[in-house]
Amino acid sequence: MKLFFGLCLLAVVLLSVPLLIMIFREKGFYNRFAAVLAVSTNVNLFLIFVGFVDGRQDMYVDIALSFAVLGFVSSVIVAKFMSGGGKGNDGN
Repeated sequence: MKLFFGLCLLAVVLLSVPLLIMIFREKGFYNRFAAVLAVSTNVNLFLIFVGFVDGRQDMYVDIALSFAVLGFVSSVIVAKFMSGGGKGNDGN
């Protein structure tokens, strides 16, 4: 079973390489932001697979969940900021 999760871990790392290249080469903010969110998802998968390979799933799943919440909150904050920060919605 550790071999399977090790191969899954390798696949997640290999899938993250093109996303990292996209982060540094893209010129538009939205494309970079989408790549950062995808890398955040891959980091969560990476943490979960490391937990299965290490045999301490509970600790790594807790870390991955907290990282996922942090990524979600930061994406909502950035989306709110990029949409104008809510200015003009209250009529003032």
